[in-house]
Amino acid sequence: MGLLDFAAKMFLSYKFNPKPLKRHISGLKVKKYNREPGLKVAAAQVEFRLHKSTIEYFEHMRRLVKRAAEEGARLIAFPENIHLPLYGLLPGIEKKFSGDGRKDDDGEKMRAALMLLGPYVKGIYFLTFSSLARLYEMYVMGGSITVPENGELYNTAYLFGPDGKLIGSQKKLHATPEEESFGLKTGEELNVFKLPFANVAFPVCMDATYFETFEIARMKGADIVIIPIANMEEYDFYRALRGIWPRVQESRVYGIKSALVGRVAKFYFTGKAGIYAPLDLTENRDGVVKEAKHYQGDDVVTASIDIGALRKYREEDELLKDRNEELYRKYLSRLY
Repeated sequence: MGLLDFAAKMFLSYKFNPKPLKRHISGLKVKKYNREPGLKVAAAQVEFRLHKSTIEYFEHMRRLVKRAAEEGARLIAFPENIHLPLYGLLPGIEKKFSGDGRKDDDGEKMRAALMLLGPYVKGIYFLTFSSLARLYEMYVMGGSITVPENGELYNTAYLFGPDGKLIGSQKKLHATPEEESFGLKTGEELNVFKLPFANVAFPVCMDATYFETFEIARMKGADIVIIPIANMEEYDFYRALRGIWPRVQESRVYGIKSALVGRVAKFYFTGKAGIYAPLDLTENRDGVVKEAKHYQGDDVVTASIDIGALRKYREEDELLKDRNEELYRKYLSRLY
C-alpha cells in the first residue's frame, strides 16, 4: 500500500468512524407504536442532500421511519443509491459533483472511488438501517448501495427484520449505461423472501423496465415487489410508466416504489414514491393505491394492502391461467 492510499484510508476511517453514531443510537428513547390489524406498508421518498456527519444522515432516515411507524406501517422501503447523501462527509464533494463534461477515464475513476469508499459506506448503511428496523420494530428494506464484493462492484439492496438482523439481499440484475461505464457487475438470481405477512422481492430500479423480472418474482411466490429507484432525469409521467405500474398490472402483485429525489450540483433525481395494485384491487380502478403528490421533497407514502384479497384475485384470474408452457420451453431458452 502506497503512502497516499494509506492516508486516504486513515482519513476515511476517521470520517466514517461508527462510534459516534453508535453512541447517538444508544441514547435514543423510542416509543412503542401500536399497529392495527391488517397490513400497512410504506414507501420512502428521500430528498438527496449531502450530509456532513453520519448522525445527520441517520436522523434524516429516522424521520422517515418514524413517520411510517406513526402511521402504522410494518414495512418501509428506501430508494436506490441511498448511500449518495453520505458522500457529503467528503470535503470538496460539491465541487467534484459540479464538474463539467465527461472524460474518457471517468468510468475508471468512478470505479476506483466506489471500490475505496464502499466498505466505509456499507458500515454506516448497515448500522443505520439495522438500528432503525430494531428501534421501530419494523421490516426495513434499506434501499441499495454500490459497494464491492469479492473484488467486483454490485448495486445491492438489503432487507432488515424488526430485530435488526439482516434477512437477505438482492443484487441489481440490469445495469444502466452509466453503471456499465464503471464496470458494475449484475446479479444472476431474483430472490423472494417469506415474511410473516407476505412474500417479498426487491429488484432494483432498472430491473422494473423488463416484464420478466416481475413475472419471475410472481412465479417464485412474491406477493409484493419493491422497486427502489434513483432516476436521474426530468420527471415525465409517461416515461415513469415504463417501470412499476405496468409490471404490477401484468404480474398481479402489489408494488412499492421508493424514490431518491432532488438536485445536488449536476445530479438531478426525480420520481414519485407510491404503492400500486392490480386495477381491480384499487378504489378508483387506476392501479394506484397511494402515491406521493409531488416528484420532489421528502415524503412517506403509507397505505393498507390486502394480501388475502390479492391471492384470491390471482386464483380467479383467467389471464394468469392462460399459459402455453410448451411454447415457452421451445423458444424462451433461445431468446435469452
